[in-house]
This record gives sequence, C-alpha cells and structure tokens, in this order.
Amino acid sequence: MAMIDSQLRTSGVTERRLLAAIADVPREMFVAEGRKSVAYVDDLQPLTSQRFILSPAHFGRMAQLAEIAEGNRVLDVGSASGYSTAVLARVAGLVVGVEADASLASRANDHLTQLGIENASVIAGDIEAVAGQIFDAILVEGAVDAEPNDLIRLLAPGGRIVVPILRRGIAVIHVFRRNHDGVMFTSEFDATIPRLWSWAQKDEFVF
Repeated sequence: MAMIDSQLRTSGVTERRLLAAIADVPREMFVAEGRKSVAYVDDLQPLTSQRFILSPAHFGRMAQLAEIAEGNRVLDVGSASGYSTAVLARVAGLVVGVEADASLASRANDHLTQLGIENASVIAGDIEAVAGQIFDAILVEGAVDAEPNDLIRLLAPGGRIVVPILRRGIAVIHVFRRNHDGVMFTSEFDATIPRLWSWAQKDEFVF
C-alpha cells in the first residue's frame, strides 16, 4: 500500500505488526461521506466540526510509541468513528474506546462489527466510563492542555500513555511511563493536532 511506504515508513514507523494492522484496516470505511477518495492522504480527516481522525503518520508514530504487545489492554481516548480502535485491536489483546459524541461512538461500533473485530468496543461518554479499570497502554487521539492526571491513574505498572499536549499552540507528543520510581515522561515530537474538544469543554477535564 502506498500509504505504508510513502507516509509511515518515511516517518519512522517500522514496527511490523503495527504496519500490518494499518494495512489491514480499510481507512475509507471510517472517513466522512464524500471523502473516501482522499481517505489515505497524510492529513487529518474531519468528521464533524470538532471531531477528526488523525493523519496516518501521526497516528502511526503515536501507536508505535505506545509499544503495544499482544495481550495488552489498551484505552483509545477519542475514538471518533473507530479507525484507531480497529487498528489497535489488531495488535492488542483488548481495546476499549471512549468517544464523547454518541453518534460517532455508535458508528464506530458498527464499523467494528462489520470488520468482525470482537476484542474491541467503543463507549459513548468520557473517561469516567472506565474509572477503576487498568490499562497497559493509553492513546489520546487529540491534544489536551496539560498532563493527563486522570489517565495516569488508569495505568498498569509498566504502562504507557501517548498524548499530545499543547505548548504555545503546538501539540507536543508526550509518553508517560509508570515504573517503580513513579511516572516519568519524555517529549517525542511536535505535531499539528487539534484539541480534543470533548475534554476542553468539561470543567472536570481542565487539568
């Protein structure tokens, strides 16, 4: 697939299982009507005025940073129409998606069913819906304003969060890791990624 060679490999995405998963999921199924012909361009795919699918390169780089192993429990925050959840389900043991837009969450679950994916589902709501659960990896499919403390509490020992955090208008991709010394983070790369509006509009998500 041209997207794999021209967008992902050239961006440093080389993990074979992840590349195979991306190649296996039909991205055109998840984009807005009228945009199927441009489903594979290296850009955001707008779904509503506030929701979107990340570009292939940005999503691929973030998913690779999550270091998802077979059997891992993964939380996909901001699943939108389910593309990211479908890809992650190919490399993880279980994927739970969370999407604030109930209509998009319903579409996402329809897409997962159509693809025969049985180890993933998308919940309509916010992260309170998964309170008390523990995950090995968490991906956030949009930018937030500060450290995601509510998500850090959901990390298993050795777990990773990959999240874009806004710094002077630029989304800086951070990786948080829980280890025996606590939670440490690194800054990996800069990107142009919109804010995940469903968080910004709720007081409880102002970090």
